[in-house]
Amino acid sequence: MRRQQTGIALLIVLLIFAVVSVLATVLIERQSRDIQRATAQLARQQARVLLQGVDSVVRSGLYLDWENDPDIDHGLEDWAIDRTFPMDNGLVFVRIADAQGKFNLNWLAPAANNHTVWQQRFYNLLNELGLDVDIAGRLANWMDADSQVENDYLSLEPSYRPAYHTCKHTSDLMLLEGVDLDTYTALEPYVVCLPVTTQLNINTASELVMSALDANFSIADAQAVVTARGDSGLASVSDFMALDAVKGFASGEDNSTTDNTDDSDNQNSSTSSSSTAKNKWSADDFTIKTEYFEVFGRVDIGTSGDWSGTCEFLLKRDAGNGNFSTLYRDYSRREARRLPELPNQNVLTN
Repeated sequence: MRRQQTGIALLIVLLIFAVVSVLATVLIERQSRDIQRATAQLARQQARVLLQGVDSVVRSGLYLDWENDPDIDHGLEDWAIDRTFPMDNGLVFVRIADAQGKFNLNWLAPAANNHTVWQQRFYNLLNELGLDVDIAGRLANWMDADSQVENDYLSLEPSYRPAYHTCKHTSDLMLLEGVDLDTYTALEPYVVCLPVTTQLNINTASELVMSALDANFSIADAQAVVTARGDSGLASVSDFMALDAVKGFASGEDNSTTDNTDDSDNQNSSTSSSSTAKNKWSADDFTIKTEYFEVFGRVDIGTSGDWSGTCEFLLKRDAGNGNFSTLYRDYSRREARRLPELPNQNVLTN
């Protein structure tokens, strides 16, 4: 009997030990998760604070640039250089891009000056990128209430209505019929959404954006403009219009090209019926200074970037006093926008 009682007591002890071991394991795992969660939250908060610091530093740097010379901005200024700042437990990456060096999608809006000319230019850009050129007409219709294209989108699954409004963010392109992720990814480095009155900065525009100004204005011509910009940029729009590669278009000379615009998706919106090569380029479309800047910041905390925070924001720097305002801020973007590439590079080497 005593042996049986001793055996039962031993089993009870072993059972209690097993239960305690399980509880201890659960508590340890829970505590480990709590520690990891608290560490991650602390790292995210630290990253968010550092990103706020990025905002402050960028504003200070761009203000100093404006104070130094408020009348010109070009692609070789200090603000245009990617910066990486090391920290004790990580690093901070900052990229500033001139938003006015990109193609403003809102130039196709009915309220924009020369919107039919800019539609043809967007057609040219799409063509250079090997994309569906009908997107130009669809975008113009998307922003034009007179186009009456509701049925085109209400027939989709899921159905929705066109905005009939200027775009707020380049991702609005994804709402257009026929624009998938691959198409948007190809376009993203070259486009932006800014007020319709914004001008193109010819001191920071990429070769591809400039070549889209006219079907006969080639990548080689655009590269000639980049060369003429030199280390300090063109001093005036007049200097740009007087360049050998440009002056034929600035004077409105006929450069013998044909209009290839497909009107199948542009029944009710205005479409350029003649080549932009036959239209005199307007100096009012261009500028040599910038008010809008795209900024991307990334904070990596930990030796292997265990925790990180990112932010993209669009700043407006007032041309009159250098004051700043934020047009949008996006914490969901994980990587900086791709830099413009130069397709058909063989054009420059022939």
